[in-house]
Amino acid sequence: MNGPTGKRRCHDMAMIVSDVIMTLVREKARDGKVSLHDLERIATLIGSGSMVLDSAYVHQEEACRKFHQLPKGNVGARSNPFHRLMVRPFEHLLAGDDLVLRRDYLPHYFEFLEHALEKRFEAFERHCRTIIQALMVIHGNNLTWDQFYADGRTVKTLQGALKLLRAYLDGPEGQRVWHACMMRPMGDLPQPSVGQVNHIRQVLLETARGLEAAE
Repeated sequence: MNGPTGKRRCHDMAMIVSDVIMTLVREKARDGKVSLHDLERIATLIGSGSMVLDSAYVHQEEACRKFHQLPKGNVGARSNPFHRLMVRPFEHLLAGDDLVLRRDYLPHYFEFLEHALEKRFEAFERHCRTIIQALMVIHGNNLTWDQFYADGRTVKTLQGALKLLRAYLDGPEGQRVWHACMMRPMGDLPQPSVGQVNHIRQVLLETARGLEAAE
């Protein structure tokens, strides 16, 4: 509910009330002073309402209602849910203090996934979209990615995809394709180091093993 000045709309409401109070205080002031009795009368007047305040209250109520009716979800209709799901295991390594690999390199990872999963890649993508559609029946436009990730069907999908990925990476072809895809520069960015791509690979394998153990 923050406006362009950084204030909340409720602060605007408080300013309106303050302006009315100060106007009444100035009218009652004598030699720059206001008696306690006059302040109590002003407070009573404010509490009982006035045309100025009534209008302000109605305007604020409408503004707040519109704000709270806005969709709170962040799952876009044109998003790629399977892409996002397959990044989830190492998402924490793409930014912040734990940065291992910049997001700019993710297209190389998605290219690897298409090699590894082949036709199943599109099937996984369709399945993830089906899950989102089912969740939107419940949550509507308030559906968030966290709700998608936490859904049992999504967890099972990630489990199945990583199991296939792990089997592929265990073979010589998978290792060759992994390095061929991941060890490339991206635009003006240099080629990632072996340590960087191996770290991502290790996290994927550990996540796969963890999900398999939880079956």
